[in-house]
Amino acid sequence: MPQLDEDGKLIKGTVAYNIRVGVLMSIYVLYVFYVVGTFIMFLVKARDKHSGLAQRNVRMISFLVVSCFLMGTVGMISTAFWEWPAFLRLWLTNISYIVMYSTVAVRGFKHIVVSNLHNITNKLASGNNPGFKNMMPTTNDMGFLKQSSRNRNGSQSSIFSNTDFDNNDMGGSDEKKIVRDLDKQVRQASMRLESGPEMKMYKQLQKYTRLQRYTTDRAIMLFVVGHLILALIISLIVNILNPQFSISPMSMECRMIWGFLPLVAVVAIYCVFIMPVVAVKCWKLKDAYGIRNDLFACTLMGWFCLIMNTVWDNVLGRIAFIWSGWFFTWITGVAIHTVAVTIPLLSAIRHSRNVIDRMHGASTLGTSMAAVIAGAGGHDLSKRSEYNAILADPYEYRFFCDFAASCFCSEMTAFIDEYQALKSLTVISLGSEDIWREDVDQLEPNYMARMATNGADAGIGYLALANRNANPNSKSLRLQTPPTVSILETAKAVYPQYNLNEQTPFPVAAMDKLVAIFSVFVNSNSYTAVSLPSGMVLRIREKLGKSELSLTILDEIKEEVLNMLYFDVFTRYSKSK
Repeated sequence: MPQLDEDGKLIKGTVAYNIRVGVLMSIYVLYVFYVVGTFIMFLVKARDKHSGLAQRNVRMISFLVVSCFLMGTVGMISTAFWEWPAFLRLWLTNISYIVMYSTVAVRGFKHIVVSNLHNITNKLASGNNPGFKNMMPTTNDMGFLKQSSRNRNGSQSSIFSNTDFDNNDMGGSDEKKIVRDLDKQVRQASMRLESGPEMKMYKQLQKYTRLQRYTTDRAIMLFVVGHLILALIISLIVNILNPQFSISPMSMECRMIWGFLPLVAVVAIYCVFIMPVVAVKCWKLKDAYGIRNDLFACTLMGWFCLIMNTVWDNVLGRIAFIWSGWFFTWITGVAIHTVAVTIPLLSAIRHSRNVIDRMHGASTLGTSMAAVIAGAGGHDLSKRSEYNAILADPYEYRFFCDFAASCFCSEMTAFIDEYQALKSLTVISLGSEDIWREDVDQLEPNYMARMATNGADAGIGYLALANRNANPNSKSLRLQTPPTVSILETAKAVYPQYNLNEQTPFPVAAMDKLVAIFSVFVNSNSYTAVSLPSGMVLRIREKLGKSELSLTILDEIKEEVLNMLYFDVFTRYSKSK
């Protein structure tokens, strides 16, 4: 019995045909287990906040996985069977290709916007940029910290007497209003700068802030779903107009004829115009999660699939009868799933193990997290000492901030910068508050250059005093203490003669800076809000509601930020060096 027909194809029902189908379908079954297994592991691991998988946008990855799986299914079945329903092949092909390309494109667009926002934020927050301070709201600007119009008289020794709090304004605002308010804030800040590089930087910040409204989960979902509807409409029109792709009567064989031309046109638009622009924009961007490399790989595989499938079936006709070009569609589906899901999953597992080892080493000591970050003992002493040294070294810290921006964590380092600025402002302001001063004319701060060092590293804990004003009546201090030293600890070291404790309020002169920190980093409506545990946010809101603005109100947030930077960003940073 002949095994091949006149076109060179294996005849259905022959031994060779059955073996071919059996082998390919066995591979397909393994492919199904591979896709389902790795995707489930990806979803489970993405719930681990230290894995870094959440930064890849799990929803978009889900769309990508489904579309690639459909591509792989079409490719493998079309390779194994010469005859199967043409309309089904059309629908699955249109849906898989269009959703895949739209998902990769929108992921690239979001990566461009998010990366630039973090990079620009990091640059603005890193160099005592006056424009960055202009962006910071004051007590008169914020709804949840409303400054009253009453004047502070001589008997008012606390900010509590002239500040009212409204906890309802801490969250729940409309998303569009948030973006509009932020855009307005950025434009106001840019108007305060006359010229120079700051103006260019603020224009870029304004542009990407406006674009941020198109990177929300809702906007991205609408974009991808819109493409899915487009694929369905195209498929339905072809079903109606072309009998070869009709549902009834059902055709079992189709070629790469005009029924697939609408799909080729859509894919060509992405491959020739959209994807090259996204690739060029992503080229200069760096991220610690490999998202850029992921996008490049997906783009290249998309081009490869389109070119090979078209050339194979339309140019190499005789070879295509022996081995279908649809096989390259399956290869593309496997490759994109691997670079978008499997490789990031393996990296996340390794990273999480390193984080768990460090956290386990800290917990076995029975020490608090503050002690862990401060470097108080433990077998992970060298790593904590290295981390503390980075925080204390302004030069190395800037490199660390740049890397944190590539981890999309610029809001954390910006918070640390503002906490440090608040610390200096608070200590200086406490020295000028009449309520604390009984020896204004005799205060000599020379003895203040003593600070208890961390046991891990004698070079970490210090208090640097610099350049006292030539005016003998002015005792301004320039303070440089590491973030591991709290505001209260610093103030106690500078003013041991004062009765400073955990109930001591912030001085009035530091209120605007304190309000700005709450507004920019704690308020959940801010795009630079730090991701904090809900319980911690509730405790902060409760303190705000009770007007308990003591010198320690930010310490819990600061320790949480240092923890996140140490266990996640620093772990990646130490590997990258």
